[in-house]
Amino acid sequence: MIRFFSNLTLAQSLTLTIGIVALIIVISTSNASFQVFAISVAGITLFATRSLPEVTTALFIFIAFMAIDVAPSEVIFSGFATGGFWLLVGGLVIGAAITSSGLGNQIAQWAFAYTGNSYGRAVWFLSITGLILGALVPSAIPRVIVMMPITLALAGAMAMQPGSRHHTGLLMTAVMMTLVPTYAFITANLPTIIEIGAIEILYNQHITYGAYLIQNAPINILRFIVLFIMLLAYAQKTAATETLRSCIEPLSLTPKQRRLLVVLTCAIALWATDTLHGIAPAWVALAAAVVLLVPGFGVFTKQAMKTEIDFSIAFLIASVFCISAVMTEIGLGIQISDLATTTLALGQTSSLWDLVAIVGFSSALSHLTIAPAAAIVLAPLATSMSEATGWSVNAVAMAHNIGYSTTFMPYQSPPLLIGIALAQIPIGALTRLCLVSSVITSIIGVPLTWLCWLLLGVI
Repeated sequence: MIRFFSNLTLAQSLTLTIGIVALIIVISTSNASFQVFAISVAGITLFATRSLPEVTTALFIFIAFMAIDVAPSEVIFSGFATGGFWLLVGGLVIGAAITSSGLGNQIAQWAFAYTGNSYGRAVWFLSITGLILGALVPSAIPRVIVMMPITLALAGAMAMQPGSRHHTGLLMTAVMMTLVPTYAFITANLPTIIEIGAIEILYNQHITYGAYLIQNAPINILRFIVLFIMLLAYAQKTAATETLRSCIEPLSLTPKQRRLLVVLTCAIALWATDTLHGIAPAWVALAAAVVLLVPGFGVFTKQAMKTEIDFSIAFLIASVFCISAVMTEIGLGIQISDLATTTLALGQTSSLWDLVAIVGFSSALSHLTIAPAAAIVLAPLATSMSEATGWSVNAVAMAHNIGYSTTFMPYQSPPLLIGIALAQIPIGALTRLCLVSSVITSIIGVPLTWLCWLLLGVI
């Protein structure tokens, strides 16, 4: 027994402790709010520490809520019926298709043909590629998985030494510019998908692709500019090797890659024009996934369909929707929101303070857990914050989004953690980049967003 506990990591020890406390609370009290809160905290901790596989944690949440009988089964399993769940499913298939088809490797080779030995060009290329992938792939994790091999190959072609400022700067560009644009597109970011899906379930409110893009444009453009300047300044000209240029052969798309590009182009066009045709982004992503999975289409082999598409994160999405729905069902969200509303003095001063307070609250919450977990808690708070401020529920949700999308620390974002693991990015350098860029963006971006929302009539 002593040997067992001595072999536990800090994350595992924390998870075990919280799990034991949650079990004691659930057993010792009949108060539904305490029980739901304990189960929710335990589940969120398991997701944050990854002490158990996502599917196992999701099943634990479902079973725990069913066991204490706090809500009907249709509420507990409502996450499987949301657009957010199916949006993610479609995004996983699209991301796997880009990798399986070899399109990602093609991009790396094209990149070197453009960048040559220029660090500045490489930063620019990766930044624009991250922006494009943000519109293409509705999940940051698949994008990071695609971008890391591309970037490592590009750094090798440019003869950058691992650990050098040039090498580190290029890797940080890939992971940050793959993540940051996700907050510009409603279809591209896990926390946004979670809260928008929860808003759809709880309040029957729908935020369109175009409205989200426009209303969040000021702070997202600012994020992009600040990060680009900082990454460009991180390292300058790198020593080049001309010999590797000869390794790059003229490229042409395979029939499989051409078909994939056609599907992606159609999907992007439909996502961008959803205000015109009314088709939800989730169903566009799902339709694209179905086409890509058709055996005769040729994008996936039978083996690739089994090994390259991991649907475990989809269960994570369904379970976090479950937490949000159950909290709302028993009124726990209202209790937390009433406390937050009173403490923040919403609606008592100015709309600028309301925006600062809501953004600050959601940002602080994301530091206690991770951004996806923060979105779980924030969704049920939208209605009381809406009543206190006089804003629409959608406006409150977008203010929440600004808060948890401002990444001060890498641990807040699973895609950043994956990037660190895949490419061995120095965590100290990435932390400094996140902290400085987020402080600058917050100080300038929140007032800028407030002014834009006033002009657009959002608040």
